[in-house]
Amino acid sequence: MSEHYRGTEFIELVAQVTGSTPIAQAKGWTIQCPAHSDGSPSLSVRENDAGTKLLVNCYAGCSIKEICSSLGIRVSQLFFSKSENFIPKTKYERERLEIDRTVGFLFRARRKNNQPLCLQEREDFEAAEERIRRYVASKNYKTNKN
Repeated sequence: MSEHYRGTEFIELVAQVTGSTPIAQAKGWTIQCPAHSDGSPSLSVRENDAGTKLLVNCYAGCSIKEICSSLGIRVSQLFFSKSENFIPKTKYERERLEIDRTVGFLFRARRKNNQPLCLQEREDFEAAEERIRRYVASKNYKTNKN
């Protein structure tokens, strides 16, 4: 089965390809678009409220097909069914999980760049990781992996 990208994984892929840093927004991120080279954060990424697909928009006009092609993935990998991976039951659970995954992504990015973390940031990261561990262990976590 092909890999499907959730918000955090997609943003990590775009960051890796473009070398840019994502900017967290209220419901997602903005980042440099991998399909064109202007250096500005013109790509908007977020999961839809139902948690079944990624909403990706380039404000410079790149198509979703061009964006996915520049990342070496298929457009179909931005869509996932309710039986795949992390499927929180409520909007709050979806938002909390995405926030926790973003905290983890930002912590790892700062650690990779040898940027020090204050005590509160480290505590926030550890709390986010613990919530993810508990969520994965709960009955709300589903996976297609064998």
